Amino acid sequence: MPFAQVYLVEGQTAQEKRAVIANITQALQDAVGAPRPNVRVWIHDVPKSNFGVGGECIEDLEDSNFPFVQLFLIEGRTEEQKRAVIENVTHALEVSVGAQKGRIRAWIQEVPKANWGIAGQTAKDLGR
Repeated sequence: MPFAQVYLVEGQTAQEKRAVIANITQALQDAVGAPRPNVRVWIHDVPKSNFGVGGECIEDLEDSNFPFVQLFLIEGRTEEQKRAVIENVTHALEVSVGAQKGRIRAWIQEVPKANWGIAGQTAKDLGR
């Protein structure tokens, strides 16, 4: 934990995707001290015809780089840590795929410790 699901409009290169994975992992490690092997990052390629901004389909816009990241964190992080997560992940996407900062969105979902499983046990039972 933490986990990040990154939604990108189709068209990113394999190199850019590798950079997203590496940079978001580092961003989360820096922000909340998560051990590197515990960070998971998934990238979802969204077809241009399946993504809209401001009521318009992305394929009709000149620039379609509007990354969205959904972050799952075990409950108990401070506001400062959450702020750092959002800042670090935003920067990671800026650098990795060249997205404009104002177009990047991040959403943190806190998961109760009793609702998170690790190796067949809850995070609460493991004392996390």
